[in-house]
Amino acid sequence: MKFIILFTIYFFNTSTQIFGQNIKLSKVQLTPGISMSMPKDFALMNDEMLAKKYFTPKKPTAMYTNSSGEIDLGVNITNTYWQPQDVAILKDLFKGSLRANYTKVEFLKEEVVTINKRKYAVLEFIGIVADDDEKANALGRKNAISKYNYMMYTVVENKVIVINFNCPRKYQQEWGMIVPQIMQTVKIKNLKLDEPKKP
Repeated sequence: MKFIILFTIYFFNTSTQIFGQNIKLSKVQLTPGISMSMPKDFALMNDEMLAKKYFTPKKPTAMYTNSSGEIDLGVNITNTYWQPQDVAILKDLFKGSLRANYTKVEFLKEEVVTINKRKYAVLEFIGIVADDDEKANALGRKNAISKYNYMMYTVVENKVIVINFNCPRKYQQEWGMIVPQIMQTVKIKNLKLDEPKKP
């Protein structure tokens, strides 16, 4: 059932430190029922940007990016049917799927955590995709895209919710410190996907 997603941003006085710099966070309603805090300068991607960055038949439910368009954070709701107690199984399933989607994957963390009384599977990793055209650069190496990723999976109303952060690997050191803190702010309630629209 199609529904209109209202993206409402509520600002509050929250900040955190990254290498001595204050990063101001704002609470964002990603979709009805899902909210989290993210850096205040992040903005919602439009359809054109989503199509260029995420080559999937079904676009992410809501994806935000920073002012340079390099740092992405968002949520995706899948239609696959799972039970809440299957979160640990999801971790292993998605770990295998990631290996198939990247040329090389270096896992930094894989665990099940509890955030706001809800269990999440966490996969933190470096994903590398080699250049398909096999053209070597001046050093004789193939060009490759290397990204730092922090993904969390949970089950709500039998749907898999994926919270996804990614950025170029060169930013791993700074964002690897703050992303786990940001993920601790995720709150999920009733998804309200099938509720009738108010007149």
